[in-house]
Amino acid sequence: MPTHRVLREEPALIGRSHETRRLHRLVDDLDAGNGKALLILGEAGIGKTALLESVRTAPPTTVLRACGREIDRQRDYDGLHQLCDPLLAAVTKLSKPRRQALEAAFQSNAGGDPDPFLVGTATLGLLSEASAERPVLCVVDDAHWLDRASTRALAFAARRLRGARVAFLVAARQPNDRIELTSLPSLLLTGLPEQDARRLLSKRVRAPLDRPVKDHIIAEARGNPLALLELSRTAGLPDLDTPAGAAAPGTPLQASLRRRINALPADTRQLLLVAAAEPTGNPLHLWRAARHLGIGVEAAAPAEEAALLSVDLWIRFSHPLVRSIVWHDAELTDRRTAHRALAVVTAAHEPDRSIWHHSQSLAGPDEATARALERSASLERTPGKAAALLEAAARLTPDASDRAARTLSAAGSQCDAGAHDAAERLLALAHSGQPDERLTAGVETVRARLALHRGRCDNAAGLLRRAATLMSSVDALLAREIRLDELAATTCAGRLATEPQPLETADSPPRAAPSDFPRPLDLLVDGLTDRASGGITVAAPALERALRAYLDGQDAHPYGQSEAWAVCSAAIDLWDDSAWRRLADRQMSNARHAGALTLLPAALSRRALVHLHAGEFEAAAALIREIGSLPGDTGRWGLPCVRTALAAWRGDRARTAELASEARRDAISRGEGHLLTAVDYARAVLFNGLGRPADTVRMWRSVHHLDETGLHTWGLVELVEAAARSGSPDVAVAALEEVLRRTQTSSTDWALGVRLGSVALLSGGSEAGDLHQEAIRRLDLSDATLHAARGRLLYGEWLRAGGYRIEARRQLRQANFVFSSCGATAFAARATRELRAAGEHTRTLRTGPVDFSCLTPQELKIAQLVATGATSREVGTELYLSPRTVDAHLRSVFKKMGISSRRQLHGTIPLR
Repeated sequence: MPTHRVLREEPALIGRSHETRRLHRLVDDLDAGNGKALLILGEAGIGKTALLESVRTAPPTTVLRACGREIDRQRDYDGLHQLCDPLLAAVTKLSKPRRQALEAAFQSNAGGDPDPFLVGTATLGLLSEASAERPVLCVVDDAHWLDRASTRALAFAARRLRGARVAFLVAARQPNDRIELTSLPSLLLTGLPEQDARRLLSKRVRAPLDRPVKDHIIAEARGNPLALLELSRTAGLPDLDTPAGAAAPGTPLQASLRRRINALPADTRQLLLVAAAEPTGNPLHLWRAARHLGIGVEAAAPAEEAALLSVDLWIRFSHPLVRSIVWHDAELTDRRTAHRALAVVTAAHEPDRSIWHHSQSLAGPDEATARALERSASLERTPGKAAALLEAAARLTPDASDRAARTLSAAGSQCDAGAHDAAERLLALAHSGQPDERLTAGVETVRARLALHRGRCDNAAGLLRRAATLMSSVDALLAREIRLDELAATTCAGRLATEPQPLETADSPPRAAPSDFPRPLDLLVDGLTDRASGGITVAAPALERALRAYLDGQDAHPYGQSEAWAVCSAAIDLWDDSAWRRLADRQMSNARHAGALTLLPAALSRRALVHLHAGEFEAAAALIREIGSLPGDTGRWGLPCVRTALAAWRGDRARTAELASEARRDAISRGEGHLLTAVDYARAVLFNGLGRPADTVRMWRSVHHLDETGLHTWGLVELVEAAARSGSPDVAVAALEEVLRRTQTSSTDWALGVRLGSVALLSGGSEAGDLHQEAIRRLDLSDATLHAARGRLLYGEWLRAGGYRIEARRQLRQANFVFSSCGATAFAARATRELRAAGEHTRTLRTGPVDFSCLTPQELKIAQLVATGATSREVGTELYLSPRTVDAHLRSVFKKMGISSRRQLHGTIPLR
């Protein structure tokens, strides 16, 4: 095993999987002495630096870095000095000529011009000496700016790495004049395909860009990642407050572009300004606006001849800087004129875009336009876009109190969008005047929600409680929504809460009365309040009413973060996996449809946990990967939980330990006690799968008494099994009592199956067998695939211990099949051990995933019957086939599955 292995837990680069694999292979070969070099070429902004930075190595590897700088191009050996500086202490190990050459190159003890050949050999020798202790990776970025002396020395060493534990990764622009590098193996980076460009834009850009704007950016960037990001900064809705001429002279490129733009005729510059203000890149809008301004189509020719703009199916600027310079160098009145023209030409077909352009054309307050923007914001389902509309409305509002209210609304939308810094800025503006009671309560509410998103749950709970109290005298319905956030934060804090869970007080929002026609949210708040004060037994009726209300509702809008989490937690507490699945599906669908990127990660996490419950590991893993591709970190509550649980169910000890350690650190830093519970549950699953029940008992003994929601109960079920199997009857009885208390309020098959299975573990005689059978029957009727398989495993173990080996093998085969098919390798191995103990032949067993998609429906039916021990004649009688036909199908099954006998179907084919 190479000691330096590449660490691949960093998020993958979008659209660069092939290139990343090539870099990983190069680094993976280091330990074997297969030193190689790779030259990464591409235009500016294509992603060379990002590709270099995506390579991560474990600490035993020495990583040397250098970066070419234009200002140092004339300083010989500056780049080489950058790269080799950490190794200079080893220069004394080189031969005298090489040492002197290198010292002269670095201008240390020796003078004179060093021999380039000796410098090259000295560089190679220095790297070889360093690699004797540990592998060496040399990373050189912007090599086109390196001085020629360094380029020659590095190229000399990079071409002579055979047998050395040294690798070079060099990035340079294409084209460039560093011909010394051209002899190295190369990798040419080209633009991202359109699909990957869209993914990058969605992941990295939080600005409210709708589909036409995104399409324009994609077309103009031509797959260049830097161009995508630069265009997104200027292609949205420009800031009219930026003064004309604000763009600094900047780089030589900017100066050159500015000269070319300023040399254009006035009409052409105005046309460029309209193009810069038109975010969709629609040429029809450009030509109509130009006609409105009295500009003819011929005005575009000078810009196209100057290679600044092209107009065909899309409006394309030749470089993102062209758009930026055109916009920021223009006079404020000219910018407003461009927006006014665009407002006129989009009024008929795109009224929302027209009102936006109109708002940008105004110099002073305009209440009618502000109201129109506010109406558009109320219909906008994407929080970021709504925030932009509300902020524009606030700017145009003449009344101070109305302006503060709209600014506050914009702050709330920015908070929902995950733009926390923007929300803080708007809150300060909203509260800068003379706030009334409602505004003060609103500001405190948004601040509390920001604290919930950015800080510790326990601290946020206190702020939310204060905000709910302030709001209760102003808006009772909104106060209850804040109360829901408070309850969610307190529940999330769990064992790490700095104060007891809040009870309903005189200052708390009142409970919803039946005559008030309460919203589902009101019923949920009542249920959670009962849960906090009296536990699940007291809260079950109210939670059941809330659950039914949510299931009966047809609201297509995404729930708020707290609401979405709380209603799914209620379904878990009530052991209603059908409701849990339906709600998680609805939340995921709504969040996707609305483009609510702050809500989608958590919704995907909840759906992934449902998949895990049903034994659908690959589906859960796919959603986890999708979460990783989403932008930012907001809304990722639940991801550490489901990632750790998936690794545990898969029996991956190293991965579970790594994720559990990471999740525990995150939980403590954010005050999220419920995440500690999720980690404990995942570790209990792993220990029970590995046959280490004593470890589960030791871990859960001190926390089983806590009254937490969701996964805490699942952990108690694991504790009952572990304590019963490890000879800890006192712990088993205490845990069983808690499981019975938590399941007695539900009559679902999931609850009944778990309850009966837990009781069976502490029962004796034939009663235990009856309880196991009924538990399995109930769990088979639910979605709890893994619980049902666990039930068969436990029943099989009980049968085998009692001497009922034939029936034990039947139960254990089915458990083994489910675990193997899902990928629950630890439990599959445990079932395998039990099967061997029950007399099953080792060669018939499988512990890896099984794929039956290659079998036809008829072949699968025949294989299932044969797996039960039926003869060909018996199978033929049931399926109305001749024994010869059955045998022909069986030969096909054997060939497809790579087996040679009927016996091997036992424990491999799912029984009907």
